[in-house]
Amino acid sequence: MKTRSLGLAAAALFIAGSAVADPFSLHGFGPRSAGMAGAQTAAGDDYASTFYNPSLLGGAKRTSIGLYFNYLTMLSDVRTQNTSRALDCVYCKAPDTAGFGLGAQFAFGGKAKERVGLGVGVYFPTSHMVRLFVPDPKRPYWYHHNSNATRLAMYASLGVKIIDQISIGAGAQVFADLIAKHTDVAVDLFSKEVKGRELDAGLFTRIAPVIGLSVAPIKQLRFGVTYRGEMKLIFEIPASVDLDGIGALGFVVKGIAHYSPHTIQFGAAYDIDEKFTLALDGEWGLWSLAPNPYMAVVIDLSGKTLTALGLDKALDLQSLDQKAGFVDTLNVRAGFEWKAHERFKLRGGGYVRPTPVPNQKAVGTNLMDSTTVGATVGGDVNFDDPLKLFGHPLHLEFTGHFGFILPRDAAKDLGDAFEVVPPYTYSATLIGLQAGFKYEF
Repeated sequence: MKTRSLGLAAAALFIAGSAVADPFSLHGFGPRSAGMAGAQTAAGDDYASTFYNPSLLGGAKRTSIGLYFNYLTMLSDVRTQNTSRALDCVYCKAPDTAGFGLGAQFAFGGKAKERVGLGVGVYFPTSHMVRLFVPDPKRPYWYHHNSNATRLAMYASLGVKIIDQISIGAGAQVFADLIAKHTDVAVDLFSKEVKGRELDAGLFTRIAPVIGLSVAPIKQLRFGVTYRGEMKLIFEIPASVDLDGIGALGFVVKGIAHYSPHTIQFGAAYDIDEKFTLALDGEWGLWSLAPNPYMAVVIDLSGKTLTALGLDKALDLQSLDQKAGFVDTLNVRAGFEWKAHERFKLRGGGYVRPTPVPNQKAVGTNLMDSTTVGATVGGDVNFDDPLKLFGHPLHLEFTGHFGFILPRDAAKDLGDAFEVVPPYTYSATLIGLQAGFKYEF
């Protein structure tokens, strides 16, 4: 346990810690997309297309920029089914998450007018730039919510309208790996002196593609499809402690965090009239490729003294590698936007997100997640700048989000000699808010 704690402390020197998906996937990128429950693959018309479908940037008629604030809290209910054994519930409530999002859509002029568009998007958490959090397998924690929104997200995309009916787009999402080449410490236990200490580590850029296609057979009807590549943060921290006169303690902590799978998102949008738009999306997530979310620990003892005592191999160990066993998922989202007045738009939507996490009946895994159903409601109020600094109206956008993680049992076998976690039941309610300003040039 001390070695494990030392490894975690070393990791914390570089990243303070998440375990799952992109914050845009969970909360939406901007109040408009969040207000329509993320059904934006064919309905996007602002900077959010950078993430949802870059091909829609190609038809941009105007340049826009938006800044918003995102907040989410969880009300959890986790209960043991066996009162004779205590449940370690330190992570049973996911911490509140908050952050700022910034997006911009740039419409080109000249011969590229309404043919080529560029989009960028960034999300900044308020607490940590990136939080690397890998819990002990004996402690239940919320796989999608304990820390995965607490990370920097960056996207950049370009869209091109080939003909009036067909547009294509491509971009990239950017993240990083934390890799240490070595951490060396030399210690003289007899004099209680640290004789040497050296560390070489860095953050290495990781890039994944975003590719989109949109087709509009008629003006009122649009179809879209987007592929987003797998994204993850690989961390590996090897360390060696030279115990002068005794031997060497070598250990490695490694794993994969902030995992989001390969996804294929597809959708359709239909304008009933000039004021009312309906959108429907599906998203296939290849979660069956997801890695074990827990940290792996390898300890190796060596040296002449330990070899002579026969302890060099006897004390070597490696943590249990529990298979994730995740399954692919199909998420469904639906949303609408209604221009109720020249100064006001109303938005709403709903979604169903099946869980990729299998029943946690196996020893050495306690990931809490279940099918989540949710609803969103939001609006857009535009008004003239009272200070006359801007020539066009300012847009105040806001969205409320209510999600329900349905009740589920973690059926533990107390007859298993290695099982120390009692069976338990869990569910939760999610309450979120996005609010910000958007300006269109």
